[in-house]
Amino acid sequence: MTPLVSIAIPAYKKKFLADAIQSVLNQSIQDFELIIVNDKSPEDIDSVVEHFNDKRIRYFTNETNLGGKNPAQNWNKCLSYAKGEYFALLCDDDLYDKYFLEQMLTLAERHPETNVFRARANFINADGKEINRYASAPEWESWDDYLWHVCRNYRSQTISEWMFRKKALDAVGGYAMLPLAWYADYLSVFRVAKDGGIASVSNILVHFRLSGDNISSQDNKNNIQKIVAANQYRVAVAELLKDHADRDNLLGSLDGLLRQHRKYNLKHTPKGTLVKLYLERKKYQVPGKAILKALL
Repeated sequence: MTPLVSIAIPAYKKKFLADAIQSVLNQSIQDFELIIVNDKSPEDIDSVVEHFNDKRIRYFTNETNLGGKNPAQNWNKCLSYAKGEYFALLCDDDLYDKYFLEQMLTLAERHPETNVFRARANFINADGKEINRYASAPEWESWDDYLWHVCRNYRSQTISEWMFRKKALDAVGGYAMLPLAWYADYLSVFRVAKDGGIASVSNILVHFRLSGDNISSQDNKNNIQKIVAANQYRVAVAELLKDHADRDNLLGSLDGLLRQHRKYNLKHTPKGTLVKLYLERKKYQVPGKAILKALL
């Protein structure tokens, strides 16, 4: 018997939502539930969902908007409705290949000790054409080896290409709560994968749409919150590595990556915000020299 998978779409943007829903309904394995949570969107999400007459769809609407300040709040709201043995999130403008579930469940069966499963993803534009893709990964790797590859820019990720054993995700308190969910997908994976590692499929089964509306596409917004998130992320990873034999080297690699991110972030920060940041640099743990370089 095929285990039940809960797939959730945290819905706020209407433009590509129907395509995202259809990509789930087109799965080669049909034993799943599709949870759609309208995050108090100002757009007409209801009419998109009502277009689909499928008993596997469970539709909910939040009383207030959760994802505007922290998308992970709505991810966890989605998780709270799930009844399946496995759980996966699909963003409202991304797409699944029709074999996503089939290949991920096969992977989970091959790795019963593992709680985190990943499909390879590519980037598509608004027209659905591929513009880039992620590198392939080994079928299995430990969480700390994945961390090392992330810190060396050998791995990138979105939230949409992951499937978790739900009980393991619940056991760590759901998705990590960081400002704007910045780094939250990485930290969530690290926490769940610490026991059992990560198993991956090399086939491209997820299409991540660069629509221009993604938080990750908005370089000049919420820059101070991103710095706060980076600081909290670093503290959380250090805690995960507390008793690790290679702790110092791994944290050194992480610090190098976060310095790169900070430099890019500051480069795209409006000057008025940079001045405020300089005046409060100790609070935000940002070196004054780094801010001055961005100002000049």
